[in-house]
Amino acid sequence: MSKKTKNKKVILVLGATGDIGSCIADLLEECGMVVCRHGRTGEYSADVKDENQTKKLVNQVINRFGKIDGVINVLSAPAKIGSFESKNWDDFLEQFNVQLKAVVAVTKLVVPYMKKQKKGRIINILTSYTIGLPPSGLSDYVTSKYAVLGLTKSLARELGKYNITVNAVSPGFIKNRFTKNVPEKLGELLISQTPLGRLTTADDVAKVVEFLCSDEADFITGENINLSGGQVMD
Repeated sequence: MSKKTKNKKVILVLGATGDIGSCIADLLEECGMVVCRHGRTGEYSADVKDENQTKKLVNQVINRFGKIDGVINVLSAPAKIGSFESKNWDDFLEQFNVQLKAVVAVTKLVVPYMKKQKKGRIINILTSYTIGLPPSGLSDYVTSKYAVLGLTKSLARELGKYNITVNAVSPGFIKNRFTKNVPEKLGELLISQTPLGRLTTADDVAKVVEFLCSDEADFITGENINLSGGQVMD
């Protein structure tokens, strides 16, 4: 590790090639952090559903920088709208494998290093559906997000004594490539139901994540931060 990066926070962003992940990575870099951008391609490429590739990814970060200060999980499997009766267990497993199994695997690998450092940040990006009324047709997707929320709270309880904070950010509906086929009228309806008069953006998410990575958030853990402009209220 060079002298330039020695005093900088090293953050691994899982799913950094997506709209939200890339926005988070960009902002963290602008704020002086070293960001390792995970994706299917690129320098930190890995299929995190594969145990060997996951180990290789984490070792790659550790071998290069000697530490890992934070992990931001922006992983998400494509959501398929359909009634509960139309879905099968494989649909649920696909969501669990990406949004839960992968997070468990990566977190388990990085926690020992964070313990040695006596500090760390783990942040999971969820959805406002974990707070408000979930939509119809996304039972597998929503269930997996709730599972990651449960993991977030459990880890916050267990890892707090090591000065490792674990939090979640739950954004509202965001216009991006994954939601491009959603009818325009739905976006208009959500805006009309939002007190702040607009939809959530990837930049909104990035700003909250940057705060949670900062020293100002040292005493925040086990939280699920609702980021929907008031469209969903806890």
